[in-house]
Amino acid sequence: MKMIKRYAGILMMLTLLVGFTSCEDDEDIYDDLMGRTWVGDLWFGSDYNPIESGIRLDNNGLGIDYQVYDYNGKSAGDLPFRWWVDYGTLYLDYGRDFALREIRGVRVRGRYLQGDLYLDGGYIDYIELQMQ
Repeated sequence: MKMIKRYAGILMMLTLLVGFTSCEDDEDIYDDLMGRTWVGDLWFGSDYNPIESGIRLDNNGLGIDYQVYDYNGKSAGDLPFRWWVDYGTLYLDYGRDFALREIRGVRVRGRYLQGDLYLDGGYIDYIELQMQ
């Protein structure tokens, strides 16, 4: 009986350790992203009128996307959005008029934010945004 209690205690401690580790990953990602501006293609626009996004992520869960037409450098306007990180996915919610953007498997390596872009749950492409 003592042996079973001991193994149950060890199993419980390992479960708690794994649970805390996954939470820290999201917090680390959040800290790496917050307060910076990331520039790249988030699939706004079209092949003929590509739009480059420069997303600024603030610590209150809100952000601004400073969009610019790639082909001529003119401003396409600023879009506010809400953002959050959950289970290693960065969510960018621009509201009802735009598809929910998810960057799954998000990671920050040096000056680059990398991951797989999904629009409303459908896979689009691997993306890489550069920190400005």
